[in-house]
Amino acid sequence: MRRRCTAALMVVLLAWPAHAQELDHLLDEAGVTGTILIQRVSDGAESSGGAQRLDERFIPASTFKIPNSLILLQSGTVSGPDDALVWDGTQHAFAVWNQDQTFTQAFQRSAVWAYQHWTRQLGHEAMGSHVAALDYGNGETGGDANVDRFWLDGPLEISAREQVGFLARLQARTLPFDETHMETVITMMEQASGEGWILRGKTGWRFGGEPDIGWYVGWLEFGGEIWLFALNIDMPDPASQVRLRAGIVEAALNEVSGWTR
Repeated sequence: MRRRCTAALMVVLLAWPAHAQELDHLLDEAGVTGTILIQRVSDGAESSGGAQRLDERFIPASTFKIPNSLILLQSGTVSGPDDALVWDGTQHAFAVWNQDQTFTQAFQRSAVWAYQHWTRQLGHEAMGSHVAALDYGNGETGGDANVDRFWLDGPLEISAREQVGFLARLQARTLPFDETHMETVITMMEQASGEGWILRGKTGWRFGGEPDIGWYVGWLEFGGEIWLFALNIDMPDPASQVRLRAGIVEAALNEVSGWTR
């Protein structure tokens, strides 16, 4: 009986995701309130900070450009990574927005106006259908008037844990999109690389909140492993805090995987 119970306990322990370490100290050192989750794909091992906030939903802001890009490609609204959009001369807050944008450039520069243009072309009904099929956060896109704002002002919201779940399906190529389109977006997500590693991701900044919310989501390919991550933080002083997003995530990835740039 004892041998049978011990064997059963071992099965349970092996099936339970390992927890590498807690990462609260990284949020504390940065002086921010927020949450971070890192998940190793091979065995589901998780490390987190601000765990009480992992399942709290927030407006995704520009992190929605990941699923939005997939939807625009799948629908044929955008033909591919080099599809170009001519700037209409409207001045925007960031200089890199004030020029023509290819699809890849608009993603990497987070050019909101370009994605708003493409999303209006697609239309609210089609966009709503695609979002509903994705099981992405609360799946809410509002009405026609929200067609180019629902990921910036709501009603769409998603949690850090749900972001990681979505990214896991993208990385595994199991989302309801053509594999070619998933490969295109995964390539567009590349932010940096070195010998034996690639960092893929997308930042987000929810403007005008009380406070503003900063996001960073993606994954690291390193050492034969894939490490999914999602961070969101409050930014009551965004001018000084917006750069903390990448720093916190990279410090966390170093702790759990040993990776450095």
